[in-house]
Amino acid sequence: MKNRGFRYLAVLSLIMSITVVSACSSGSNNDQPASVLPSTKAANEQPDPSLKALNASARVEPRIEGMDAVLENDSLRLYISKATTEIAVLDKQSGQIWRSNPDSSEDKLATPYLKGKLSSQISFVYLTKNGQNKDYDSYNNSIKYKQFDIVPTDKDVTVTYRFGNPEKGIEAIPRVVSKERFEERLLKRLEDPADQEQLKVRYKFMEEQGVYERREIPKAVVKKLLALFEKVEYTEEDLAIDNGNGSEGATEEEGANPKFSASIRYTLSGADLVVSVDTNSITEDSPPYRIHSMNVLENFGAASKQDEGYIFLPDGSGTLIPLNNGKKLAQPVFMPVYGEDKAKYVKEKYNTMQPNRLPVFGMKKNDAAFLAIIEEGDGLAWLSADIAGRQHEFNTVSSQFIILPKDEVRLSNNEIMYKTPKNTYRGKLQIRYAFMNGEQANYSGMAAAYRSYLENTTDMVKMKEGGDTPFYLELTGSIPKKKNMLGFPYEALVGLTNLEQATDLVNQLNAKQIANIRLNYKGWFNNGLNHDFPSDIDMEGIIGTKKEWKQLSEKLTQSGGGFYPDVAFLQVYQDSSGFSPTADAAQYISRRYAKIYEFDRAAYFRSDNLQYYLLSPNKLKAEINGFMSDYKNLNPGSISLRDLGSDLYSDFRRKGEVTREDAKQIVTQQVQRIHEEVPDIMVAGGNAYTLPYASHVVRVPEKSNEYQLAGESVPFNQMVLHGYVDYAGSPYNLSDDQNVRVNMLRSLETGSNVYFSWIYEDPAVLKETSYSYLFSTHYERWLDDAVQAYEEVNGVLKNVRGQTIARHDKLSDRVFKTTYENGLSITVNYGGQDVQVGGNTIKALDYIVEGG
Repeated sequence: MKNRGFRYLAVLSLIMSITVVSACSSGSNNDQPASVLPSTKAANEQPDPSLKALNASARVEPRIEGMDAVLENDSLRLYISKATTEIAVLDKQSGQIWRSNPDSSEDKLATPYLKGKLSSQISFVYLTKNGQNKDYDSYNNSIKYKQFDIVPTDKDVTVTYRFGNPEKGIEAIPRVVSKERFEERLLKRLEDPADQEQLKVRYKFMEEQGVYERREIPKAVVKKLLALFEKVEYTEEDLAIDNGNGSEGATEEEGANPKFSASIRYTLSGADLVVSVDTNSITEDSPPYRIHSMNVLENFGAASKQDEGYIFLPDGSGTLIPLNNGKKLAQPVFMPVYGEDKAKYVKEKYNTMQPNRLPVFGMKKNDAAFLAIIEEGDGLAWLSADIAGRQHEFNTVSSQFIILPKDEVRLSNNEIMYKTPKNTYRGKLQIRYAFMNGEQANYSGMAAAYRSYLENTTDMVKMKEGGDTPFYLELTGSIPKKKNMLGFPYEALVGLTNLEQATDLVNQLNAKQIANIRLNYKGWFNNGLNHDFPSDIDMEGIIGTKKEWKQLSEKLTQSGGGFYPDVAFLQVYQDSSGFSPTADAAQYISRRYAKIYEFDRAAYFRSDNLQYYLLSPNKLKAEINGFMSDYKNLNPGSISLRDLGSDLYSDFRRKGEVTREDAKQIVTQQVQRIHEEVPDIMVAGGNAYTLPYASHVVRVPEKSNEYQLAGESVPFNQMVLHGYVDYAGSPYNLSDDQNVRVNMLRSLETGSNVYFSWIYEDPAVLKETSYSYLFSTHYERWLDDAVQAYEEVNGVLKNVRGQTIARHDKLSDRVFKTTYENGLSITVNYGGQDVQVGGNTIKALDYIVEGG
């Protein structure tokens, strides 16, 4: 461990002797890219012993016209159409039938092409050489040409589609033909002089190169010219020779018919339908055309204009989009799972969006519902939803997978080109559909289904019941501040909350009967809050000694709480020793280093204030190895991970590309490794892949982004977590609404715990720093409010620790009821007027507790 205190003495010495000497130093770090990790979820899938194949002669009820039953187990039966490849799933318990595609024959709004798209099971966008998007779907570009195969087995059904018009197009006509081959292979074999003349007209002889070069060919002439090549029995081998055996063949052809193939697999697993596409099976037979994104069952469960219910999306805390809500002027919703990929360059930002933390989506349709869980490929997924009445008469929700990202690169003020990484994602895209009926056919039932899924497929286990709820306290230890001595500027650390002061705060809270304090301590090492590269640890002397560190940790543990030193691994705040942007930073597709800047809130443009670099996921293992080697000397058995539970991004470095799905696997493996040495982990954000290793999740989204198309926010995330993981939203005093009463009611509604962010020193010390947002965190201003809020919240929620949220309902505008599995219910009134609920009066900004 280095002694960072010496560094500050050296700075002062340098200032005093600046007229005599000067010195500088530098450091570097070299590491090899990590290999791509295999998915761990597939290993969790157990074979269904009740699964069996059905042949066409099987007598089953109900029969579905135009479809054959091909698979069934104790819960479900799968049907498929041999003519259209559409599927249907029968829920045996309820009799509900879910279809992959709606019947659009009577749709008066959709064009014939859109009707075909509504009948597709796979669709994708492919890129032309200049980056333009074009699309194919399995109905318009495969089924119509009868280019598909259905292969059933005892365990699954696989449909392979071949996309593209089977008729030859301009791509089958060579662009360049040598003089010898043009005259011998082509002209001599055309007996009709008129045919010979027609061929000559279409090619121009380039004397210097000794070749014939094809002229621009009108679309109306393509078929006639193709007929000439058929007369001379021109083959694909001939085409490869004339086009340079593939080198020149990668040139884009206007009006060409690109050819692709892809397979989709269906199977049944218990009460779930599992659908997957292995991108390794995708073929791209027409370079340079490459598949950019893929939709899988984008019309599954589509609801008509006569259906009632809503679409569910995990937008922020969760949101509902009422079916047929008539908001045709609102934009369809399209959002990435796990937030934006920060390795995509952003020039303008109009607002800060709440990210999706969970890879799920669903729909309630009348008395039934489904929840789709993206099991593999979730790091690449975007969710889309739209209502009926815009392009067609159906409400739809689905996922899209970006398997080949693209980004624009500005060459000049007037010139833009689009670039893609070298490699397409190779791996599975897998979605699991769970079905609900009756009283479970709602977002509460969806949350229960996902919670059960996590329990069955990961190490998430239920908490023990009873005990006080956590009081989450975030303290900032130190920050750097620019100072001046004898006219020379320098930077030094200033303390905001040292270990002795932190102990005093804990004592004050203990004296007020707050025992279960979970202390997230930031700014304790490597130059303060936005610390240097954490490949080693230098605890700052300004916060105190190792003895005080140990005493604070023991005090918190003995009183029933915990001490969580905070570290950021992915966000590198300083170009410091151990980190070199050239070797260690992630890169944009343009090959520039990925830097995250602040954005001007008024102008929306990026400012010049660098917030941090993005560490390449390939460098994460080595960084954590170094940190954990030093942390063992300080380890209180707990840790706070600032960014591993919230940030997920690619790295487009030419040597060592990392997709978002690869990055998810790398982060998951490293969090698991930390968990082995530090079993008590606190994460911020709570991306799904970190939940099995987290004991505490803070900054859980508390509401949705409130898109115009959506109706309202719901606490879906909290309904999944409660009873398994302790959690909190934003600190009360840093939330958009600093009203402690409103935040307390939100805690009661969502089962979230009380959370405050404090500093001990007078906020005046923050002047002339970049940490002005901490002005509202002085503990004296908030202590009494925090104690009162905790008394009320703990007084209620300690009765449901270890209990799941069984149901959440909106009773009326601004009145919500949360019911737990033990029967206890909490009804909250956010309104400014008293309301009557079930014979009880709930006062304005108040709540009632019943049952339990």
